[in-house]
Amino acid sequence: MTLRTEHPCKGMTKRQREAFEQIATGEALPRAMPITLQRLQTNGLIERGPDKVLGRDALGVISIPQYYVPLPVHAQWCQWCSEQLTDGEGAHTGPLIDEDGTAR
Repeated sequence: MTLRTEHPCKGMTKRQREAFEQIATGEALPRAMPITLQRLQTNGLIERGPDKVLGRDALGVISIPQYYVPLPVHAQWCQWCSEQLTDGEGAHTGPLIDEDGTAR
């Protein structure tokens, strides 16, 4: 029996998984509601980095928050992704994944 790596967001909502994967693939500010990002932070799946300063105006600094996936979580996600690959011929070699991140 081959053990499969669980998606780091197993049991989370589709929107939470989407936001996580946007950050994991390099999008520092995903298209997600603040509550979604807060849930990911609370679960240790993302961390907030330094804000990106866009400029200044008469009211002060204009900045946006930046997020990243901690290395151990990113490594788990990469392992999970590698298990989803095909054999190059289009035949799926990994498990089929349900919307909640569980393998069938």
